[in-house]
Amino acid sequence: MSDSKGEPVLIDPAILYGHSEMDLAFTERFGGYSPSFYEAYTYYRPLGQDYEDRKELYQLFYLIVHLNLFGQGYGSSVDRVLLRFQS
Repeated sequence: MSDSKGEPVLIDPAILYGHSEMDLAFTERFGGYSPSFYEAYTYYRPLGQDYEDRKELYQLFYLIVHLNLFGQGYGSSVDRVLLRFQS
């Protein structure tokens, strides 16, 4: 797409209004980016102290979506996260 000046624009069809760590957790779940990406990201948006503890919980949403779309290949990952956070 382009704007009124002919400049390219991107519309994100899966926009999320939520905690920034959720998007970051998504990048780490499915391959990740270069170390320089994470260095720049955390420079501008430092991670909370307990991010590593929350990361799998943030990834659970994406795992459930993949389970729904692509099947049982994601089932054991969903189960593992649910078992970790059960009370």
